[in-house]
Amino acid sequence: MNIIQRNFFRMIRIGAFEQKEQIEPMSVYKWGQLYQLAVMHDVAGYVYEGLQRSKDQFFLHLTDKQWQLWDKTINEIRKKAYNAEEEPDEFLRADHLTNPLLNKKLQAILDDEQSDIRTRQILLTIIRVSRHILNEGVPIRQLVELGISLRTDGCHADFTTLGKWLKTLQLEQVAKLEASLLVELLGFEKEEIAFAGGKHDKNVEQVAQELIEFTNARARDFYFLQDAGDVFVHTSNGSAMLGHIHRSARYFRYFPSETLTNFFASFAHSLSHIEE
Repeated sequence: MNIIQRNFFRMIRIGAFEQKEQIEPMSVYKWGQLYQLAVMHDVAGYVYEGLQRSKDQFFLHLTDKQWQLWDKTINEIRKKAYNAEEEPDEFLRADHLTNPLLNKKLQAILDDEQSDIRTRQILLTIIRVSRHILNEGVPIRQLVELGISLRTDGCHADFTTLGKWLKTLQLEQVAKLEASLLVELLGFEKEEIAFAGGKHDKNVEQVAQELIEFTNARARDFYFLQDAGDVFVHTSNGSAMLGHIHRSARYFRYFPSETLTNFFASFAHSLSHIEE
């Protein structure tokens, strides 16, 4: 990672998890680049909190204009969060898997009123991250939310039951990947993550770099455009479609039973967005 990326994750760790860290010196321009990363990955609130907690650090140098931009951005985020009642993307909701057999097992788990609600919530957060991994790369915001969930509810969760659920849903490998990302990027100790298990994923640094290079929200899906009078359907973003194919292949070994059905379900989902 370059210095911008390192300070970016420092700000998240300081802001979201109140960790004590020293930032590296950067130019005003690079702090502007860090701002863009925060907005791009939908973690501006966490990064801003990290900046506020680091104001007394010698190497934190933002111009008045940059602070004003941050304040404006955070106010807009808070206003949107307060006013908006937007439904999440139906396709990416955490309480559903595209593999019919696995989804049936998931629904049985969620319908079990005797199970611990906090353990179910952690399971859903793990699934949410895995769904985004298959469709976006690795989403930083959802990963931070998983970390917060573990820090907040982990001491009350039934990790023995969670482990059984992960095995039943064939989520063990992708959960280990998520655990490795929490360690690598967010400063967690392996002992904090009961579902980590096994060896540290040797590919996690490469995966982490991929998520940093994830560019914009439109890459989350590949939609199709049908021109007037044209019987053919064209991709509106060819690179997005190729990226989706690449991600499906890249993460197949982590969640093979869901990857194929997810790809075709995503394809069908995209067809529903045909613009005439």
